[in-house]
Amino acid sequence: MNLEESRRLQFQVPDLRKKELRSKLTASEQQELDKGRAIMAEEYPNRTTEQYADKVRLMAIRNFTIKDTTRKESLFQKLFKEVNPKEYRLQFPNEEDDVAEYTFPFTFGLDLRQLMEDVGLEMDWPKMLPVDDGMCHTDPLEEDDKEWFEAFPDPAWCALKLQEAQKLEEKAAAHGEEMVQAIQWIKRHWENGYKIYADIDPWEEDDLD
Repeated sequence: MNLEESRRLQFQVPDLRKKELRSKLTASEQQELDKGRAIMAEEYPNRTTEQYADKVRLMAIRNFTIKDTTRKESLFQKLFKEVNPKEYRLQFPNEEDDVAEYTFPFTFGLDLRQLMEDVGLEMDWPKMLPVDDGMCHTDPLEEDDKEWFEAFPDPAWCALKLQEAQKLEEKAAAHGEEMVQAIQWIKRHWENGYKIYADIDPWEEDDLD
């Protein structure tokens, strides 16, 4: 395998991991992911077998507005006709009440996705749970980030889908108490108007040493 192919596979790992939380990968995608993870394991042998993502953080947010915080165009930008990039921030009336989080291992996230498929939500789950990596609600947002938040599904629709799921509570209990608690947290926050997204924690720079 040449260097270019090796880098391509490594760059694909984050996107494939994000997709994996929402739906099963195709055979070819799984093969690409396995190759990419193997390459990263060789480069960083001190890392865990998960490679790239160890944790998933569910973020529940509500009552937010998106404020345009683009800086005023500078004289330099005007003179050289450079584009002034748009910047936005999420604002909350009361962040303590309007933001909540729930963290679990990445492998548990895969079990959660499988549970959703087992209860008949394999077509809806990818729409119900937006997934990104390193997406902090307090960070400045670019235009595509803003559009991503604006496209979140209606929490009431998500809560209804859980209610319609076939034997969800029974099958969650079969997985164990941790799964029951996760489902209850998700359900409670959707019912209370929170929009939920999953943030995959990428490696920190210090972790790569």
